[in-house]
Amino acid sequence: MDLTIRIDDGAGDELLRWLSVDPQTRRFAARTVPAAAEPGSGTMGTALDVLNLVLPNAIALSSLMVSIASFRDQRRRSTGTAPTVSVDHAGNVVIVDGDSAAVVQQLRGSAGQSDT
Repeated sequence: MDLTIRIDDGAGDELLRWLSVDPQTRRFAARTVPAAAEPGSGTMGTALDVLNLVLPNAIALSSLMVSIASFRDQRRRSTGTAPTVSVDHAGNVVIVDGDSAAVVQQLRGSAGQSDT
């Protein structure tokens, strides 16, 4: 399962470090290099960071979403704001907003995977 993760506030490096120390996601994060993406034409604001990941199955996807939700929660507690994180799989873009189970269901649906 190929995923593209976009994160605002220039927090891609921080998210990658977070994923690299999480025991459930570090093996996937180890092969990931963040790349800055320019804002869309006609938009203002900071560039987004982009992470490209390849996951073997829905269990890994679930672990990744829980880790991203935890990262956002930690950032909210430490800085007062949480970066926006979107996950794209095969053109299906889902915003990670705290409910990692809902994100997993939406992304699994785009991959044509069942709940088992």
